Amino acid sequence: MAWQAFTPARGGLRRWLQASGSLSARLAATGQHFSVQVLAQGRQPLTLDESCALGLGGRRIGYAREVVLRVDGQAMVFARSVTSHADSVGAWRSVRGLGSRPLADVLFKRAGISRAPLAYSQLKRQSPLQRHVASSWQTATGVVLAHPALPARRSVFTRHGATLLVMEVFAVPAGHWRWPQAAPRKIFKQRT
Repeated sequence: MAWQAFTPARGGLRRWLQASGSLSARLAATGQHFSVQVLAQGRQPLTLDESCALGLGGRRIGYAREVVLRVDGQAMVFARSVTSHADSVGAWRSVRGLGSRPLADVLFKRAGISRAPLAYSQLKRQSPLQRHVASSWQTATGVVLAHPALPARRSVFTRHGATLLVMEVFAVPAGHWRWPQAAPRKIFKQRT
Protein backbone atom coordinates (compact mmCIF):
# COMPACT_ATOMS: atom_id res chain seq x y z
CA MET A 1 0.00 0.00 0.00
CA ALA A 2 1.33 3.42 -0.95
CA TRP A 3 1.29 6.29 1.53
CA GLN A 4 2.06 9.74 0.17
CA ALA A 5 2.64 13.30 1.40
CA PHE A 6 -0.56 14.71 -0.14
CA THR A 7 -4.21 13.67 -0.37
CA PRO A 8 -6.30 13.70 -3.55
CA ALA A 9 -9.46 14.37 -1.49
CA ARG A 10 -11.34 17.61 -2.11
CA GLY A 11 -13.58 19.97 -0.14
CA GLY A 12 -14.39 19.46 3.51
CA LEU A 13 -12.93 15.94 3.55
CA ARG A 14 -9.54 17.28 2.44
CA ARG A 15 -9.58 19.83 5.26
CA TRP A 16 -10.37 17.09 7.79
CA LEU A 17 -7.64 14.81 6.48
CA GLN A 18 -5.00 17.54 6.57
CA ALA A 19 -5.94 18.98 9.98
CA SER A 20 -3.24 18.85 12.62
CA GLY A 21 -3.94 18.34 16.30
CA SER A 22 -6.54 16.04 17.79
CA LEU A 23 -9.04 14.45 15.41
CA SER A 24 -11.09 13.41 18.45
CA ALA A 25 -11.40 17.01 19.63
CA ARG A 26 -12.47 18.15 16.16
CA LEU A 27 -15.05 15.39 15.94
CA ALA A 28 -16.35 16.23 19.42
CA ALA A 29 -16.88 19.83 18.30
CA THR A 30 -19.34 18.68 15.64
CA GLY A 31 -21.90 17.12 17.95
CA GLN A 32 -23.23 16.81 21.46
CA HIS A 33 -21.74 13.43 22.36
CA PHE A 34 -18.37 11.99 21.31
CA SER A 35 -17.50 8.39 22.14
CA VAL A 36 -14.86 5.79 21.47
CA GLN A 37 -15.93 2.19 20.81
CA VAL A 38 -13.04 -0.19 21.42
CA LEU A 39 -13.07 -3.06 18.92
CA ALA A 40 -9.80 -4.81 19.73
CA GLN A 41 -6.83 -4.23 21.98
CA GLY A 42 -3.81 -6.39 22.71
CA ARG A 43 -0.98 -8.34 21.12
CA GLN A 44 -1.35 -8.70 17.37
CA PRO A 45 0.90 -9.37 14.40
CA LEU A 46 1.94 -6.14 12.72
CA THR A 47 1.84 -5.90 8.96
CA LEU A 48 5.14 -5.48 7.17
CA ASP A 49 4.05 -1.92 6.30
CA GLU A 50 3.35 -1.13 9.97
CA SER A 51 6.65 -2.64 11.12
CA CYS A 52 8.56 -0.57 8.56
CA ALA A 53 6.71 2.63 9.53
CA LEU A 54 7.67 2.00 13.16
CA GLY A 55 11.30 1.46 12.16
CA LEU A 56 11.24 -2.18 13.24
CA GLY A 57 11.84 -3.91 9.90
CA GLY A 58 10.27 -7.27 9.14
CA ARG A 59 7.03 -8.64 10.51
CA ARG A 60 6.74 -8.41 14.27
CA ILE A 61 4.29 -9.01 17.06
CA GLY A 62 3.13 -5.68 18.42
CA TYR A 63 0.45 -4.09 20.49
CA ALA A 64 -2.60 -2.80 18.61
CA ARG A 65 -5.72 -0.87 19.54
CA GLU A 66 -8.61 -0.57 17.12
CA VAL A 67 -11.54 1.74 17.71
CA VAL A 68 -14.50 3.41 16.05
CA LEU A 69 -14.93 7.12 16.77
CA ARG A 70 -18.58 8.17 17.02
CA VAL A 71 -20.38 11.50 17.10
CA ASP A 72 -23.93 11.51 18.46
CA GLY A 73 -23.98 7.75 18.01
CA GLN A 74 -22.92 7.79 14.34
CA ALA A 75 -19.74 5.91 13.51
CA MET A 76 -17.37 8.23 11.63
CA VAL A 77 -13.76 6.99 11.79
CA PHE A 78 -12.00 3.65 12.16
CA ALA A 79 -8.65 4.09 13.91
CA ARG A 80 -5.81 1.63 14.48
CA SER A 81 -2.78 2.43 16.61
CA VAL A 82 0.19 0.08 16.84
CA THR A 83 3.52 -0.03 18.59
CA SER A 84 6.08 -2.71 19.34
CA HIS A 85 5.14 -4.99 22.21
CA ALA A 86 8.19 -3.79 24.19
CA ASP A 87 7.18 -0.14 23.77
CA SER A 88 3.62 -0.96 24.88
CA VAL A 89 5.00 -1.81 28.31
CA GLY A 90 7.54 1.02 28.15
CA ALA A 91 7.11 4.53 26.73
CA TRP A 92 3.59 3.83 25.38
CA ARG A 93 2.22 1.83 28.35
CA SER A 94 -0.45 4.51 28.91
CA VAL A 95 -2.14 3.33 25.69
CA ARG A 96 -2.97 0.02 27.38
CA GLY A 97 -5.10 1.70 30.05
CA LEU A 98 -7.16 4.03 27.86
CA GLY A 99 -10.32 1.96 27.79
CA SER A 100 -12.95 4.04 25.99
CA ARG A 101 -11.03 7.31 26.34
CA PRO A 102 -9.56 8.75 23.13
CA LEU A 103 -5.89 8.23 22.33
CA ALA A 104 -5.72 12.03 22.06
CA ASP A 105 -5.72 12.08 25.88
CA VAL A 106 -2.16 10.74 25.65
CA LEU A 107 -0.91 12.18 22.37
CA PHE A 108 -1.93 15.81 22.80
CA LYS A 109 -1.96 16.29 26.56
CA ARG A 110 1.47 14.99 27.54
CA ALA A 111 4.87 16.57 27.07
CA GLY A 112 7.73 15.00 25.17
CA ILE A 113 5.74 13.55 22.26
CA SER A 114 6.62 14.50 18.69
CA ARG A 115 4.63 13.81 15.54
CA ALA A 116 5.95 13.05 12.06
CA PRO A 117 4.15 14.62 9.09
CA LEU A 118 0.87 13.05 8.05
CA ALA A 119 0.82 10.57 5.17
CA TYR A 120 -2.28 9.79 3.11
CA SER A 121 -3.71 6.90 1.15
CA GLN A 122 -6.89 5.54 -0.39
CA LEU A 123 -7.65 2.04 0.89
CA LYS A 124 -8.65 0.30 -2.33
CA ARG A 125 -11.49 -2.20 -2.35
CA GLN A 126 -10.30 -5.74 -1.67
CA SER A 127 -6.85 -4.75 -0.44
CA PRO A 128 -6.00 -6.67 2.76
CA LEU A 129 -6.15 -3.49 4.87
CA GLN A 130 -9.47 -2.37 3.36
CA ARG A 131 -10.96 -5.84 3.93
CA HIS A 132 -9.86 -5.72 7.57
CA VAL A 133 -11.30 -2.23 8.08
CA ALA A 134 -14.56 -3.17 6.31
CA SER A 135 -14.97 -6.34 8.37
CA SER A 136 -14.25 -4.54 11.66
CA TRP A 137 -16.58 -1.69 10.67
CA GLN A 138 -19.43 -4.04 9.82
CA THR A 139 -19.00 -5.94 13.09
CA ALA A 140 -19.03 -2.69 15.09
CA THR A 141 -21.77 -0.85 13.23
CA GLY A 142 -23.78 -3.34 11.19
CA VAL A 143 -23.04 -1.20 8.12
CA VAL A 144 -21.34 -2.56 5.00
CA LEU A 145 -18.70 -0.22 3.59
CA ALA A 146 -19.42 -0.02 -0.13
CA HIS A 147 -16.97 2.78 -1.05
CA PRO A 148 -14.52 1.91 -3.86
CA ALA A 149 -11.73 3.58 -1.85
CA LEU A 150 -11.57 4.75 1.75
CA PRO A 151 -9.57 7.92 2.51
CA ALA A 152 -7.04 7.39 5.27
CA ARG A 153 -4.21 9.17 6.98
CA ARG A 154 -1.48 8.07 9.34
CA SER A 155 1.32 9.49 11.39
CA VAL A 156 4.11 8.24 13.62
CA PHE A 157 4.36 9.65 17.14
CA THR A 158 7.62 9.36 19.09
CA ARG A 159 8.09 9.42 22.85
CA HIS A 160 11.46 8.74 24.49
CA GLY A 161 12.64 7.17 21.22
CA ALA A 162 9.68 4.76 21.04
CA THR A 163 7.33 4.94 18.06
CA LEU A 164 3.54 4.64 17.83
CA LEU A 165 1.77 4.52 14.45
CA VAL A 166 -1.77 5.92 14.29
CA MET A 167 -3.94 5.31 11.23
CA GLU A 168 -7.37 6.92 10.81
CA VAL A 169 -9.82 5.82 8.12
CA PHE A 170 -12.59 8.29 7.25
CA ALA A 171 -15.31 5.71 6.63
CA VAL A 172 -18.45 7.79 6.10
CA PRO A 173 -19.15 9.43 2.72
CA ALA A 174 -17.43 12.72 1.89
CA GLY A 175 -20.67 14.74 2.32
CA HIS A 176 -20.57 14.11 6.08
CA TRP A 177 -17.25 15.93 6.50
CA ARG A 178 -18.24 19.51 7.20
CA TRP A 179 -15.73 21.62 9.08
CA PRO A 180 -16.83 22.51 12.64
CA GLN A 181 -17.79 26.17 13.06
CA ALA A 182 -16.49 26.46 16.62
CA ALA A 183 -13.04 25.59 17.89
CA PRO A 184 -12.85 22.09 19.41
CA ARG A 185 -13.98 22.50 23.02
CA LYS A 186 -16.50 19.79 23.89
CA ILE A 187 -15.80 17.44 26.75
CA PHE A 188 -15.22 13.80 25.86
CA LYS A 189 -17.90 11.53 27.26
CA GLN A 190 -16.99 7.96 28.04
CA ARG A 191 -19.10 5.07 26.85
CA THR A 192 -20.59 3.13 29.68
